[in-house]
Amino acid sequence: MPSNTLSPLSLAASLLLVSGWSHAGDTDKVVIDDKMPIESASFCDLFDAGTLYEGDGFIKEIALHSRYHGQFISQQEEVEGSPNNGFHEYQHRRFRLGFNIEMANDLSFVVEANVADLSGLTREAFIDDFQEFYFKWKPSDEFFIAVGKQKHPFSREDIESSKRIKTIERSAIVNEVGGGRPWGAVVGFATGEFQHAVGGWLYGGHLEAPSWVDFESHGGLSYNLSREISKSTTLYFDYAYTANDGGNSSSQGPAAQDFGLSYEHSLAVGASYEKDRFELITDLVGGFNREASGTIPVGEDTWGFYIVPSYDLTDNLEAVFQYAYLDSGREQRPQRSDVRQNVENYHTFYLGLQYFLCGENLKLTGGYEIATGDVFGTSTGIETGTWMVGVRSYF
Repeated sequence: MPSNTLSPLSLAASLLLVSGWSHAGDTDKVVIDDKMPIESASFCDLFDAGTLYEGDGFIKEIALHSRYHGQFISQQEEVEGSPNNGFHEYQHRRFRLGFNIEMANDLSFVVEANVADLSGLTREAFIDDFQEFYFKWKPSDEFFIAVGKQKHPFSREDIESSKRIKTIERSAIVNEVGGGRPWGAVVGFATGEFQHAVGGWLYGGHLEAPSWVDFESHGGLSYNLSREISKSTTLYFDYAYTANDGGNSSSQGPAAQDFGLSYEHSLAVGASYEKDRFELITDLVGGFNREASGTIPVGEDTWGFYIVPSYDLTDNLEAVFQYAYLDSGREQRPQRSDVRQNVENYHTFYLGLQYFLCGENLKLTGGYEIATGDVFGTSTGIETGTWMVGVRSYF
């Protein structure tokens, strides 16, 4: 099978051609034309070179976008003080490619695919599935409609794009209760100081790429509310309903793939704070009437919370801490990469750094996480220590 990958040199050259840059005779300058010299280009300028087309017709702009997230995980897990499982491996965490198309009348179209090549980034197919595939109409800052496959909005940590999250992985409580990119429609609007978003969803899809919506799958609803109470602080409330018969059936119903939430009712109450070099996000999360999973019975409830403070040590270096608690549920990344235990009374502590080479477009990130708790339904203790180092890039 022929390779679908481009060499780094070919990719860089393509991006430079797409951006429309041209070099003048002065090797120290990059110019748009002879009358408008600008400063020498830097490596980081490559991340602004995704625009393929700009015009005055119905199609205003077509921009290519992509992200690659790789990480090395070194982990050891112990059960009752004895080594139980562990692994040391490099993971292609995310490799995505897509387009943003801006159109007249405040319309836009976003498509992003999880792609693969022969090195096993996902499966041996160029398109694994669609991560996002939606149309959006946003005539003002206070109103929008988005229709298609998109992120299910739930919690500060999950709503934030993986391009900008501050930890290698999101907390266990958020991944346990939230997550998913189902097919649906969201309407956003403002009333006074409050921002609202109401969504309707279908949680199942077909197995074959690109996993189109299955209209026989189960559905759900979501509601998001936020209010800025000061220039530095915003409060949030998120709720999601999944038609899973109190946990007796899965959200996907008869569909082949499940893009939904595992709980019939999910809610999060949180806040974000940002001032000077300091930032903080936090959510109190609850999930009610869970689908069965291994030793976790039908109708199980859970709750938990996380807090993620961060501080800019320099313009390029940021310190990050995360504490999270999960009452009960399944282990999440990075633990899920090996043996995925069902746990309870689960605490995680993460301390790490982010070094920004080209802002959020290219950064190195890493840290150490300790996780402690019990195997679900027992008093058997479980403890995991994980070193994580990653590269995050996008344009």
